[in-house]
Amino acid sequence: MLNWWNSLDALQHFFAYVAIPATLILCIQTILLLFGLGAGGDGDLDSDTSGLDTGDGTAPDLDAPDLDTPDTDVPDSRDGEGGHALEPDPGLRIFTIRGLVAFFSVFGWAGLALSRSGMSGGLSTLIAFLLGLGAMVVLALMLRGALHLQSDGTMDLKNALGLCGTVYLTVPPRRQGTGKITLVLQGQLGEFEALTDEAEPLKTGQSVQVVGLSGPVMVVCRK
Repeated sequence: MLNWWNSLDALQHFFAYVAIPATLILCIQTILLLFGLGAGGDGDLDSDTSGLDTGDGTAPDLDAPDLDTPDTDVPDSRDGEGGHALEPDPGLRIFTIRGLVAFFSVFGWAGLALSRSGMSGGLSTLIAFLLGLGAMVVLALMLRGALHLQSDGTMDLKNALGLCGTVYLTVPPRRQGTGKITLVLQGQLGEFEALTDEAEPLKTGQSVQVVGLSGPVMVVCRK
């Protein structure tokens, strides 16, 4: 291994420095997705919902100021009046944390392989860059496809009460805006809008629990 490392030139060392950490982060993300979210999606695991008022979907009192945005139940997906299931945003989001990690991982390994094959430094860098962008697009398409699986007319956000998930995009404090969380709802991994009554923002990677609903938005607190 040491001989292989010493055989790399400066550009190849650069590609390796990019690829190795990105791959480690990608592995960690995958493990957290499989085990962290999988366990958090089980409403019976570490989910104390005894204090939830599920009659109207309101969140517990977290000493937040009284705001004008009421917590209300989400209409049932089969309301008998032509209603339909609420669908998560299906937009193609390329520049995400997972996308950037995938980009650097593919860019690093592709650049290293192309450079080791004898290709010039400029051409190998360009091709590796394009392959990294391709990986970001493919990942975004896969995530959008997974979200589309939720819009089958059976998704009911009320079933998310008490479930645990992970913050994907930072949730601002005291309902100053919405962020994104990921959790397993009805056996499907999804990404949902969320807000919180917490005094501090819920940052990416934090574990949260759904304690209420405000229309189509989940109200969460720190787990």
